Amino acid sequence: MAHVGIDFGTTNTAVAIADDAGDVKLVPLAGAPHWRTILYFEPNGTVTAGTPAIARYLETGGEGRLIQSIKSHLASSSFSKTQIFQRRWVLEDMIAAFLRQVRAAAPIDLGTRCVIGRPVRYWGAEDAADDARAVGRMRTALASAGFDEVHFEYEPVGAAARYAARLDHDELLVVADFGGGTTDFTVVRVGPGFPSGQVLATGGIGVSGDAFDARVIDAVIAPAFGRGTRYTTNEMGAEAPVPAWLYGNLRRWHLLSFLREATTLALLERVSQGAKEPVKFERLVRVVDEDLGMPLHRAVEGAKVALTAAVGTDVTLEALDLLLPVTRAGFDEWIAEDLAAIDRVLDDVLARAGIPASAVDRVFATGGSSLVPAVRARLAARFGGEHVIGGEELTSVAWGLAARARQIAATGAPAAAG
Repeated sequence: MAHVGIDFGTTNTAVAIADDAGDVKLVPLAGAPHWRTILYFEPNGTVTAGTPAIARYLETGGEGRLIQSIKSHLASSSFSKTQIFQRRWVLEDMIAAFLRQVRAAAPIDLGTRCVIGRPVRYWGAEDAADDARAVGRMRTALASAGFDEVHFEYEPVGAAARYAARLDHDELLVVADFGGGTTDFTVVRVGPGFPSGQVLATGGIGVSGDAFDARVIDAVIAPAFGRGTRYTTNEMGAEAPVPAWLYGNLRRWHLLSFLREATTLALLERVSQGAKEPVKFERLVRVVDEDLGMPLHRAVEGAKVALTAAVGTDVTLEALDLLLPVTRAGFDEWIAEDLAAIDRVLDDVLARAGIPASAVDRVFATGGSSLVPAVRARLAARFGGEHVIGGEELTSVAWGLAARARQIAATGAPAAAG
């Protein structure tokens, strides 16, 4: 029997399976080790998911709507559905559409049972009701996609299972999972003496890679797109600032993709007619009109990745013929507030576990944003650089979730997340 683990991430999704003998393998999705968590909607009703969605977007010249970071809406009480061309889409249906195409892209039958990862704290969740809403929506989407027996497991617990598979001795481990939407920590004892892991404490915050990207957009992109400029509001020459909330939506992909609604388009037209700095504001109009969210955010993400090795680079927006320089020193300064908030969560997790940093044997840093030098530097300063390791940043959680699926099936023990 195949035991399925699904890491449905804000930015990337991966699937793995474990057999009854304990062997775990990643499941290629149309040949790729993981997919971007993305949907492309075309005017004719066709919906494409993952890596093929990006290809289809490029093939059609972006005539449809590209939606990313749908996971970020799960906890929200204010968002439940949206109009995309001629159809009103409920959030659960969008997620189910993505998961059905994941199932179809897998070279094996994924069956009806799975362990799916969840953050310790969903992005935007303020209380238990928000968290329960997110879990309930995921259950509905999974059932619609054919998974009727579902266990939720904390994503860092999945990563811990991946790390533990390498051990021939027991260790006290901190998993630091820096994803797209959230950062999660788990203090857990792992190794032969703890076959299912002994979780001592968990904690999370809705700040991670997307928040880092948003800082770049605030500092570099938004000013080049007219933030802080003014426009003429009437024939008498009265002026007003360009609405700041437009740039608030610009900084998050899952909000930017909904700026193409009629009322917003009408506002953009009014502002454009009276813009005092029309060249700058026209860039924002083009991003919305031409659905350039993907190239915009990929350019920002690309610059962030480049800064892991370089001290300076550019945010290159070819569609707008725009080159904007960024430096690692500037980036580190922009995200300092986010890193401080993440540090406070880690302080709390260690305190609730009753563990000083000096007692930790190893820190397993996973998730794409764990590669940010300032992130690694903070972990090294706290735990010692020799104790911090990484690897398999985009697939370790899925691998561990499949291993946990086998453990749960074999022992009947509940997942740590309930």
